[in-house]
Amino acid sequence: MMDTTIKICPNDTEGEVVEIEGLKIQLPKKPLKKDIWFSDKPVAQQHGRTPIFPKELTQISGQDEFNELPAKLRETYSKVIREDFRRRRDGVWFMNNGHPTYITGNHYFMLTHYKLDIGHGNFLQFQRKLFLHWQACEMDGRSIGQVFTKCRRSGYSNMSASILLNDGSQVKDKHLGIVSKTGDDAKNVVFISKVVNGFRNMPWWARPIFDGTTNPRAELAFRTPSKRVTKKSRTIQRDEALNTIIDHKNTTTNAYDGSKLYRLLMDEAGKWETCDLQDFWRINRTCLIVGRRIVGKALVGSTVNPMSMGGSEFKKLVEYSNPAERNENGRTKSGLYSIFIPAYEALEGFFDKHGNPIIDDPKEPVQTIDGDYVSIGAKTFLKNEREALKGDAKELNEFIRQFPFTMDEAFRDSLDTSTFNVAKIYDQLDYNSTLYPFPTRTGNFVWKNGEKDTEVVFMDDPNGKFNVSWMPNAEMRNKKKSERNQLISPHDFVFGGVDSYDIDETTDSRGSNGAFHIYTGFTMSGDIPSNQFVLEYATRPPLARIFYEDVLMATFFYGAKVLIENNKYGIARYFESRGYMGYLMDRPKSLSTGNSNIKVKTKGIPSNSAEIIQSHAQAIESYIHHHVGYDEEGSAGKMFFDRTLNDWINYRITKRTKYDLTISSGLALLASQNYVKPKSPANTSDKQFFRRFKFNS
Repeated sequence: MMDTTIKICPNDTEGEVVEIEGLKIQLPKKPLKKDIWFSDKPVAQQHGRTPIFPKELTQISGQDEFNELPAKLRETYSKVIREDFRRRRDGVWFMNNGHPTYITGNHYFMLTHYKLDIGHGNFLQFQRKLFLHWQACEMDGRSIGQVFTKCRRSGYSNMSASILLNDGSQVKDKHLGIVSKTGDDAKNVVFISKVVNGFRNMPWWARPIFDGTTNPRAELAFRTPSKRVTKKSRTIQRDEALNTIIDHKNTTTNAYDGSKLYRLLMDEAGKWETCDLQDFWRINRTCLIVGRRIVGKALVGSTVNPMSMGGSEFKKLVEYSNPAERNENGRTKSGLYSIFIPAYEALEGFFDKHGNPIIDDPKEPVQTIDGDYVSIGAKTFLKNEREALKGDAKELNEFIRQFPFTMDEAFRDSLDTSTFNVAKIYDQLDYNSTLYPFPTRTGNFVWKNGEKDTEVVFMDDPNGKFNVSWMPNAEMRNKKKSERNQLISPHDFVFGGVDSYDIDETTDSRGSNGAFHIYTGFTMSGDIPSNQFVLEYATRPPLARIFYEDVLMATFFYGAKVLIENNKYGIARYFESRGYMGYLMDRPKSLSTGNSNIKVKTKGIPSNSAEIIQSHAQAIESYIHHHVGYDEEGSAGKMFFDRTLNDWINYRITKRTKYDLTISSGLALLASQNYVKPKSPANTSDKQFFRRFKFNS
């Protein structure tokens, strides 16, 4: 098996392997103790801090003044400068509270040469994790860069700006670009405020030759200033400038189309409203690739807007950046590697003097990096803030999205934009996250001993296609009932909904999954859950008939009555060919599409009827109101399928085909609400078939 460990040492040494967000990252080899910073200090004094350069060296204005120093002093200072450049390239080891700790060259540069509004920054462990992850993205020939889903005030924009400066000031003939949520933000918030301001505060020896003023508005160009050619100065001299530029563009789909980029900073990419992020990345990622070679890297980071305001496109980019899901070339769908850090690991005011996050409540008050003392951890602090906002669902939701504990929380949608009651859905998701053990099982349904039409059994499998929260008892399973030589559903309380597909390969534009739910209606039986979804399925087997057989087996096992959309009729033909047509429901009379005089012979309901689309949404809305989240007595609902809950959050009635689980779950609810048990055939044995007439005498 190919070794997927990413070596990040510029000198190819091999040290400890750490894992960050699914990436195995090999650190450089740990040096001898004497070569590790602060190893001679007491443990309490071992923490990250800016190295002290000779005062006279830092006060020099530039190279010309440096050249005027005595030769011996120049030699001494030259060693200091060379060592500084080496650290910017190779990184640094230092002792931190007794632990040898490695930081990358970019991290060293940010701590040493990049000034914030409060001066040089402090060493923070979560930023070390980000820099290590970025270094892995840089060194891995399969990666086009990093995408970071962040909380507020995590400092990613400053981190990215410092990387542009450190990299851009050391390479020749390169182009580094910046885009943000608007062109004005790219120019003023990132380029001028962070890149240009950071450049002005770099020590003189770290600043390369540049063209123009120290306050450029359009581009920071590391090239020789233009000179006027005269009769006395026509000799061409060797250009020692880097000829590298850092610039910014307006946020348009073709911003850098046609350019060859070394770095691309996509700031606040989860907040782009005027430009489609997916379209932008599809076009501009080519600026970082030449043929099969990746020649540049992207820094993509953001807190997340509501889904309709740029959040959904960023979410898709993050989902496409999972390093556990790669193509045959070893790349993710986006080419990026995703990273997420919980808010309680990156919350200002909750770092000890060694840069470690104070997550949990300490036994004794802990002194922070700012000199204050805290007696609670960041997690408790954020939970207290959440608790205080529980009376205002909208404000609570926004706070959770800005300071998320999980990736799902980072992608919470606005309560104002969703079709359904998102507050109740989030309450249910929060409740589900507290359950242990979780009340669902994952696995597959199969025919016992491989013999079809005999008995279906459930096989637990962590990679299975089905999630189930309840199974009928032995007497209720696999129960056969026939009518007119046709198998029919034996139960009146179990209902299914199917969002099917008829094409074997994923050739349709959206590549949707087949989705299936089973739902139990109202029942007084203590053995059967009432008004509860008990099965969830969402996947796309390569052959449609595999999906059909999966649905058939689960339907037979539960004895469910199943409602389908009849615009995709392949599943009905399959059930008919297998002798199970009686399990599929006819279109309920209450879901007539308007022409009730026409007798409908097909099973299921049409999916393009405005009345049915509205009824479908209302069925889910009603279910959420009554059975999801907390009721008035404080009892939590029993909807345990998080994938379906998240699908409901993102559902838009105007784009309903994207939400397979919402479609199938709504069909199951419609089946249960509209099912009427057919009347028993009338007894005709005593009927009089001949009319009797009364004759007058």
